[in-house]
Amino acid sequence: MLASMDVAELQLALGGVVLEAAYLERILRAAFSALLGSKYAAVIDGRLTVSSLIEDCEQIIKHSTGLPESAKEALRTALRACHEANRARNRVIHDTWATRPGDVMVRLQGSRKSHEITVTVRTPAEVYQLADQVAQAAEDLKAAMTAAFGPDWVRIEDQLRQELGHDITADPGS
Repeated sequence: MLASMDVAELQLALGGVVLEAAYLERILRAAFSALLGSKYAAVIDGRLTVSSLIEDCEQIIKHSTGLPESAKEALRTALRACHEANRARNRVIHDTWATRPGDVMVRLQGSRKSHEITVTVRTPAEVYQLADQVAQAAEDLKAAMTAAFGPDWVRIEDQLRQELGHDITADPGS
């Protein structure tokens, strides 16, 4: 089966999703710090998953008294796109892949609660589209944050790292 599928193309497409997801995570961490308005948010955000970052950002926006409703709505819309892109990314990256004849792959999604398997057919072009979706979600959040907080919002997360001279990890020894 592998002879008819370009495995290198699949690797490139999946790699694109991973790279864009890392960028999305970086933007979400910066947004979390800016929404909290504290350089110390970096101490907390290192332990949060992307899903948790999105949910926490949504909650901060919901309870924020300093943002106009139009900015809140733009941020909520951007975070919904982040949620959808991350959900799709998780399915593509964590599900099992198998190649089939022709230029398609199948994704096998199982569940801990069931022995049934869902089979989804994907082409490399669809995986590349997902990378673009993840990148666009990050850019939309970045634009909404800039509109709400100005261009310096992205620097808050790095303040503590710069003062300490090293990255902040969830490791208690750091």
